[in-house]
Amino acid sequence: MRRIILGLVAAALVVLGSATTAMAETGSKSDPSKDAAARIDLTKLTVKNGDKRVTFKVKVRDLRQRGSFSFHYWGGTQGTPPARSAVVSVRLKDGKPKASYFECNTEECPKEPCQGLRATWDQEKNIVTASLPQRCYPRPAAHPDRPAPAVGRFFAYGSMDAIFDEMPGQPLRLDRG
Repeated sequence: MRRIILGLVAAALVVLGSATTAMAETGSKSDPSKDAAARIDLTKLTVKNGDKRVTFKVKVRDLRQRGSFSFHYWGGTQGTPPARSAVVSVRLKDGKPKASYFECNTEECPKEPCQGLRATWDQEKNIVTASLPQRCYPRPAAHPDRPAPAVGRFFAYGSMDAIFDEMPGQPLRLDRG
């Protein structure tokens, strides 16, 4: 009987252990309100670094219909910027959110396609979101099938004309789920 119970406990731990590794790591950081123009004043960034998708969400003090919000995804823990990174830019165009995806190296960031890229712009809740599949993250040319980075660093900017706001301090560092 004792062996059966120990076997069930061990099986439960294996199942629970594998379930926790499949969960996305989520993190957030705040920025003081009123340190930038209200329409682009980022007050909170939340990122969910999932196994299949990365989701960004920024809270903006007084979101309107103008401005642009950029979400940055740096792979790994070193390099500023790293050898490969991704940027998603979100703005309103004809009243609808328009997301653009850019693949970056240390010198340039050309616009590239990213099937499955999504964005929202919610003025009532003062929230802008962007979500992209991990498969869009740029891979080394020599290893195009390599998985997305195990660790990501994430940050955001808001801009309108010559005014901008960013989340202060170090980027959020999150393991991929």
